[in-house]
Amino acid sequence: MKRLIVVTAVIFAFGSAIKAQQSQNSTERTISISMTASELLPADLITFNVTINAEANTPQDAFAIHQERESVLARLLKKHDIKESDIHFQPVSMRKRYNNDRDNYRTTTSQQVSVSFSDFSNFEVIQMSLIEHGFDQFNGSFSSTKMSEGKDAALVTAIEAARQKAELIAKTSGDSLGKVKSITYGDYVVSSRMMNMEFDGMMEMKRSSMMEFDQSVKVSANISMVFFLKN
Repeated sequence: MKRLIVVTAVIFAFGSAIKAQQSQNSTERTISISMTASELLPADLITFNVTINAEANTPQDAFAIHQERESVLARLLKKHDIKESDIHFQPVSMRKRYNNDRDNYRTTTSQQVSVSFSDFSNFEVIQMSLIEHGFDQFNGSFSSTKMSEGKDAALVTAIEAARQKAELIAKTSGDSLGKVKSITYGDYVVSSRMMNMEFDGMMEMKRSSMMEFDQSVKVSANISMVFFLKN
C-alpha cells in the first residue's frame, strides 16, 4: 500500500458557541467562547486487540486450553517481529458459567491483549492465523505515531480561532478584548475507519483489499475561553 511520508494536516474549526455575559460587578464584563479544531494525520499504525478465551468442564482443563492459545499468539507475534514494548496484556481471569443449576457449570477464561504494529500486511496474516487456531474475537483500529503533535497543533488552532472570534465580537459590539480570564481544554481522537471482526468458526474470511488505500486519523481539541472586555 502507499505510505505517507510527510504528515498532512487538514484543519477544521467548528462548533463555536458564543455567549456574552454581564457580571454582577459592572466593572468586570466577560465573553465566553467555545471552539473545536481538528487535524487529519496519516494512519501509520494498527492497534490490534485480541481476546484469548477458553471453556471446559474443569478449571484445570480450561486453563490448559487457555495456555495453549496464549502460546499460539505469543509465537505468532514473535514470528512477525512485534516488539515487546508494543504488546500490552491483562492477567487471565476465570469464572464459572452455570447452565441450569448451581451444580452444573463450565469454567471459562478470558484475557485481553493489545498489539500495535506499523506493517499493515501483518494485519491480514495475523488475523487469518488466529482464526485457524480457534480465536473468535478480535478487532483492529488505525492510529498514528504523530498523535501528540496532532493534538498540540489542533489545540493551537482552536485557541487562535477562539481569540479571533472573540476579537470580532468585541469590536462589533464597540468594545475591545482584554486578557484571558480562564481557559479549559480537552482532546479526543476519532479514527476514520474501525475494523471489527467476530467469527463463530463457521464463517469464511475473504481476503480484503481495502488495506491498499491510505487511511487517516482525526484528532481534535476542544477549548473554552473566557476573556475580559474593555471599553
